[in-house]
Amino acid sequence: MPNPATTELRRLVAKLPQPNYQLIGHATAPLPLPTHVVCFQRQTADELNKPRKGRAFHHRFVLICALETAATVCVDNHNLRLNAGDALLVFPFQFHHYIGAKRDAISWLFVTFELNDSEPLAALRYQPFALTRPLRAIATDLVEAYETETTEELPALLLALLLARIRRLKPKAPQLATTETESELVLSIDQIAQRPGAQPTIREMAKALGISSSHLRARFHASCGVSIGRHLRRLRLEKACGLLRLGPQRVSEIAEQCGFSSIHNFSRAFRQAYKISPLAYRHSGKAAPKLRRKRAAKSSAKK
Repeated sequence: MPNPATTELRRLVAKLPQPNYQLIGHATAPLPLPTHVVCFQRQTADELNKPRKGRAFHHRFVLICALETAATVCVDNHNLRLNAGDALLVFPFQFHHYIGAKRDAISWLFVTFELNDSEPLAALRYQPFALTRPLRAIATDLVEAYETETTEELPALLLALLLARIRRLKPKAPQLATTETESELVLSIDQIAQRPGAQPTIREMAKALGISSSHLRARFHASCGVSIGRHLRRLRLEKACGLLRLGPQRVSEIAEQCGFSSIHNFSRAFRQAYKISPLAYRHSGKAAPKLRRKRAAKSSAKK
């Protein structure tokens, strides 16, 4: 019985033209490679909002692939419905959580990664897309490589290829609804906080939004369940995580860039949040993915 993959390859080969110049091919552009790729899955709807309940945000990209069961991904102030066979890319520093799973049993693939230049992916923001057969084939190879390879090279290359194919898709019309105005407040705060330059104070933020500082504090706490000061501190620490992994700056320079008055205050806040020093965090990503998974498995077994 003929192999379907071989049959398809023969069909495509038969359509290839005869080139006029066999030694001159298409021009190529540099392919940005993602780093620190992590693949994991969720099998129940309750697991979607783990490890923490409620809204999460961090400095990494999250590629979400809904293989089985529909659910809604709430990203910033948008509700994006993912049906089985859909996918979505969540960008760094975007609030996101999950609601409205069609049933408790799910099969969702998550691929998180870091990327120096996010501009080529900008058109994918808030844009669900269908997992076409070519995308599923690359995703299958990616997960297989992630599970079997001892280094990051092949998973990173396959993820770069997957992202390049995704960029060429025509996005689906998003099934979204604007959420309450409090979510818009959170988004506005994040946008103000991430502007280049000096770190704005809460008073300056309140003035930019046309409300009083006390009103801003109360509304933000009612929306997120945490104080705006704690939220801004976490946002600065997440930015620091990205700079530690991707940037060449010294720890003292990163501390200043993220709005900490001294490297001592930065190191103390970082250790309190992540139970590790900034320098140790920078070096922690150098282990091979398989080795990191083995360490995580051993740690889980001890608990």
